[in-house]
Amino acid sequence: MKKALLLMVVAVMSSTMSFAQLPAGSYGQDFTITDQFGVSHNLYNYLDQGYTVYLDVSATWCGPCWNFHNTGALDDLYVNHGPAGAPGVSATTTDEVMVIWLDGDGATTDADMAGTGTNTQGNWLNPTGSAAIQFPMANPAAAVINPIDANYSIGYFPTIYRICPNRIVTEVGQLNGAGLYATLAECPPPAFQTNDPSMLSYNGDMATCGNVDVAVTIQNNGTTPLTACTITVTGGTTPLTFNWTGNLATYAVQTVNVGTAVLTGPTTLNISITSADDNTSNNATSAAIAFAADGTTHMKIDVLFDGYPQESSWVVNDDAGNVVASADYSVAPVPAAYSSKLVDIFLPATGCYTFSAADAYGDGFYELQYTGGVANGHMIATTVNDAGATVSTLWNYDGTYNFSSATAPANVTTVVGIEEVNLSAGVSVYPNPANDFINVAYGLTNNSVVTVDVINVLGERVMTQYVGSQAAGNYTSRLDVSNLSAGVYMLNVTINGTVNTVRVSVK
Repeated sequence: MKKALLLMVVAVMSSTMSFAQLPAGSYGQDFTITDQFGVSHNLYNYLDQGYTVYLDVSATWCGPCWNFHNTGALDDLYVNHGPAGAPGVSATTTDEVMVIWLDGDGATTDADMAGTGTNTQGNWLNPTGSAAIQFPMANPAAAVINPIDANYSIGYFPTIYRICPNRIVTEVGQLNGAGLYATLAECPPPAFQTNDPSMLSYNGDMATCGNVDVAVTIQNNGTTPLTACTITVTGGTTPLTFNWTGNLATYAVQTVNVGTAVLTGPTTLNISITSADDNTSNNATSAAIAFAADGTTHMKIDVLFDGYPQESSWVVNDDAGNVVASADYSVAPVPAAYSSKLVDIFLPATGCYTFSAADAYGDGFYELQYTGGVANGHMIATTVNDAGATVSTLWNYDGTYNFSSATAPANVTTVVGIEEVNLSAGVSVYPNPANDFINVAYGLTNNSVVTVDVINVLGERVMTQYVGSQAAGNYTSRLDVSNLSAGVYMLNVTINGTVNTVRVSVK
């Protein structure tokens, strides 16, 4: 279903947003909209009444959105299961759900909604020409819809979410009415126990060189405020126990930093609420933690794209979370479909690093699962030695399965590739780290041609200062680095063809 739709949406939306869809289990943010009849609707109001809300974010110009709208799936869901007594809802309704349709493009006009504008597929309010749509349909102004698009990470149209009464959001896709209704069973019942803390998700490190900072999100599914619970973590060298205290209203959530687990190899951490409560079925979660292989400072990223390069990105972080290198292929110039890239990254020092890959659509490079798919892609992250031979494989994705995100650690123990060469006694670089300027002071014993280059960790020349021919003497060249991103760079000082290299930091 991602074919022509995705290309069209990216072309229209990429200038203003860069979102991937919300991961399953995300917490839904509240919003209020006004429908086609001038009636106001508040998300949390419906959730607090125990309704599950099905949210369709579309656009009037979107062909696949129009096709789904015309299947009547949302009409069927609303008529048979919508709020009792609401306009258009059957007298025999099960009274369990609410349907809300939003136009996610802030430029859409009311004429577009009615099918008389210039940016529309038809009459969205009365698509069949017989009976007008009765469930809420809203065309919010940009100031209203843009925050909703951001909060719900709308990256393509249509996006259909199910939002359970406990505010948890899951993308359900373009199912028919019966299929949408069947997903209702996945929602927990509305809060009815007095004391019901819930383990919502694991939010900590997924890859490590030895220590894991454990963080989780807990939710109060009880009918009274949650003020305390005990969280226990097993799977590390020793169990962790954390006694949380606070004050969470019903359905409120909080991220809790539990502590640091020490690992000696890959393992599964089991995190659970171990204090007494009225419902133990929602007390636990787990996380499979990858353990770092030893590697070098020369990392290679080998990418073979499928037909949708703009969905892909990757990032390398150091152990403090700083971005060392990254690539977002949705940013122009977007690579050609089925093309390849081989990226060399020279890490600034030894230590623990993390490679993370992401796919905005959530299907990775697995294109052959779709009718008409041409070819799968791959993404492989390795470290290599000075001869270019593989020392460690961090991630080897062959394109035969879906992924939204993946993380792999590297315990970098060996320096290879670009090496730091001490500058001669007559040359100095200051300040280092630098904010706005770097001064390169050097002495020449004879006539020399001097060039200063700044190289980023990808090996790309980001700045060149050609000093030119200078007679014997002492000199200082000043580089303006105020426009460079914060990070580590290689400063190459070339004197009569001899290159001296030093690492410098820009803050």
